[in-house]
Amino acid sequence: MRHRAWTFVSFRVLLLLLTLVVGRVLQPVPATAATQLLPDMRMAELTTIKADKTTIPGHRLLRYTAEIVNVGAGPVEAQGSRPDTSTQTMPVVQRIYDDAAGFTDVPSGTHMFWAGDGHNHWHLSDMEQGVLTPFSNGSQVGTSAKEGFHFADGSAFDLSLPSAPQTKRYTACGGKSCNIDALSVKEGISVGWGDIYASGVALQWIDITGVANGKYVLTVTADPNGYFEESDTTNNSASATIRITSTNVAVLSYSGGA
Repeated sequence: MRHRAWTFVSFRVLLLLLTLVVGRVLQPVPATAATQLLPDMRMAELTTIKADKTTIPGHRLLRYTAEIVNVGAGPVEAQGSRPDTSTQTMPVVQRIYDDAAGFTDVPSGTHMFWAGDGHNHWHLSDMEQGVLTPFSNGSQVGTSAKEGFHFADGSAFDLSLPSAPQTKRYTACGGKSCNIDALSVKEGISVGWGDIYASGVALQWIDITGVANGKYVLTVTADPNGYFEESDTTNNSASATIRITSTNVAVLSYSGGA
C-alpha cells in the first residue's frame, strides 16, 4: 500500500511539473513594437550663388541653387486633402512608414496651395528658407522670397543608403500634384534622393537691394519650422560665406552641406 501511495503522489507531482512547463511554453509572446522609419532631411552644399540685376528692374537679387536631400530610414511623404475644389488650400499630414509594413499619419503644421509663380502644381508651404546675415553678427538683412516647394525625387543623391529605391518613387507630377482640381495630393522625397531648386527658378532669391558691400553668410534650412518629424533635426542647414561688392558676389567658403 505504501508503494502504491508513493507512486500516486509521484505521478501527481510529475503531472504538476509538466503542466507548469507546458504552460510556460505555450504562453503568448508579446508582439514587438514596430519601429518607425523616419526621414532625415538635410541641405546639400549650396551652389550657383550669384547676383541678378535683370529679373526685377531696379533691384539686385542674390540667387542660389539649393537641394533638400533625405538620408533617413524612410521617405519624407506629405499628403494633402480638401473637401471640395472651392477650398483653396489643403492641410497636410506626414505619412510615416514602419518596419512592419504599416504607417502612421501625423498632422503637420504646413499646407499645400496651387502655385502662383508660373509652376502649375501644388506646393508645400515654407519647406525651405534662406537667410542672409553679416559675417560679423547675426542680424538678418534678407530672407528668401520663395515660399512654395513641390517635393519630388529630382536627383539621385546616395542610392547606397539602406531602403533607397534605385528609381524615382515620387515624380514631379505624380500623386495628382499637377491637377488643379485634385481633392488629394501626395508628394515626397525618397531615401537617397534630393529635391533641387535651381538658382533660375522663380522667387529663388534674396533681395539684396541696398545691402552694403561686405562679407556675409547665406544660410539655407530645410523645414525651418519643424513641420515634419525626422530622426535628426540638427543637420538641416547649409551655409556659404560670401563677399558682396558693387559688381559681383564671390563665394569664400562653404559649410554644413550634406
